[in-house]
Amino acid sequence: MAMIEVYAPYKRIGRNGGVFSIGATRAVAVAALTLLVAAAATLAWRRWPAGALVNPLEPLSLMAVAIATAAVAAFVRVGWSRPGWIGTTGASLAVVVTFVAVCVPGTLTEWIVAAALILAVEESWAWVSRFRSVNSRRGPTVPGGKRRASATIRGLLAPGCCEESITSNDAIPAEEVTQQLIRSRTADGREVLSGWLRTFFATGQRTGSVHVAFCPPLDDRPEVAVNQIAGPEARIRTAQALPYGVRLDLKLAEPAREPTGLLLQFSAASAREKPADDR
Repeated sequence: MAMIEVYAPYKRIGRNGGVFSIGATRAVAVAALTLLVAAAATLAWRRWPAGALVNPLEPLSLMAVAIATAAVAAFVRVGWSRPGWIGTTGASLAVVVTFVAVCVPGTLTEWIVAAALILAVEESWAWVSRFRSVNSRRGPTVPGGKRRASATIRGLLAPGCCEESITSNDAIPAEEVTQQLIRSRTADGREVLSGWLRTFFATGQRTGSVHVAFCPPLDDRPEVAVNQIAGPEARIRTAQALPYGVRLDLKLAEPAREPTGLLLQFSAASAREKPADDR
């Protein structure tokens, strides 16, 4: 039984290489963002060119608009999982335009401040989460200018995996290295391959595949774990997991605007223990 773990707080991951309802959830989030932008544009049109919004909203109505706008914007961020800069900026602009459009002259100052606080809390949370997500993907810097991956991969590897092998394979390899793997054996006799995979995308390219061969083959279909360390936002799926190798399919959130690469931390563990007399 294959398992994929993709580094990214927004992804819903399951066994058998499955990603549960990412497409459906993201589609709903995109629809919510579209509605949010459309509502903001409508209010802006009625406020300025049409001149229809001239009477101040009742305090409860103003609070309802602020809470609903913040809720929809938050849903866009969570449902979209990890929106790109366009999605994040688009939601924020819609929030600001909506707020300015409904705060017509004559609105009580204390209620304007209350509405602003509601929206400011949501926007602060959204942007802080966004920057944390970007920084966490880069990995912490270690002496010498190289980057070191987080310890997340230790939790993805098979229980009992050789700690020395993990540690020795923890430093990110040089940029010209496309695959760097170490083969080790766990205390219960399962074989594990762990290390680094790097793949490149040309300008305009959006999809790609990574193949990892096991020689000699593992004893059984492997459990696979993948942790994205660097590169543009991408969906990673275990397309095939067999005793003699694994194929990962990758799809960028948008076509590459320039030549770019993805760095993945990878492990594949045999799902079956070796009999005691074969160890």
